[in-house]
Amino acid sequence: MKAGQGNTVSPAAAIRALAALALLITASAETHAAPSVPYELRGAILLRSLGYERGFTSRTGTAVLAVVGGASGESAEDSRAMATVLSKLAAKTTVARRPATVQRVTYTSKAQLAEALRAGGAEVVYVARGLAAAIPDIPPREGAVIRIVVCGDGDDAKRGCAVAVGLAGAKPELLLNVKHANAVGLRFDPQLLRLARIVD
Repeated sequence: MKAGQGNTVSPAAAIRALAALALLITASAETHAAPSVPYELRGAILLRSLGYERGFTSRTGTAVLAVVGGASGESAEDSRAMATVLSKLAAKTTVARRPATVQRVTYTSKAQLAEALRAGGAEVVYVARGLAAAIPDIPPREGAVIRIVVCGDGDDAKRGCAVAVGLAGAKPELLLNVKHANAVGLRFDPQLLRLARIVD
C-alpha cells in the first residue's frame, strides 16, 4: 500500500514487521559461501520495495517477475529458491496492488536473456547471487516499461542493480542505487529513499 492512502502503519514499520516475521519463520542457514539474507525475508523485502516505484505502481494487469540464474552452481541454486519463494508470496498477496507471476530464466548469453525477458514481458528482473556478470546484459526497458533490476546480494547494488538486499552485520539491509535508477528513468518514492541505504 502506498503511503498516504489510509495506511496507518508507517512504511518503515511495515518493512521492520516483514523482516521480523520472516526471521521467525526462517531459522535454517542458507548454503551460500557468503552469508546472505534468508530467502523468505529477501523476497518479502524486494516485493515490498516495488510498491515505491512510480512507474510500476501506475500500471495495471499482472506484473511479471523474472528470476535469472545460471545453469549450475550458486546462481542456479539461488534462482530456484527465489523463484519458489517469490511464487508463494505472489500467490498470497498482490504486489503494489497488482497480481504477479514469476518466471525463471536460465542465463546463457546476452541475446538469449534479452529475448527471454522480452517474450515473457518481464517488468522486474531478479539477478541471482553469483551472477553479477549478467546485470549489464539486462535491457533497461521494453517499450514504455522501464525494468526494475533487483538483487539478492548487497554488493550488486554497486554493479547496476537498482534495489538489493544485503546484510549489515547480522541485520538485513535494503540498498538503493539512486544514480543508476535515475539514469534509466526509475522514480522511487522518497519514503523508500529514507528506508534504504543509498549506494553509488
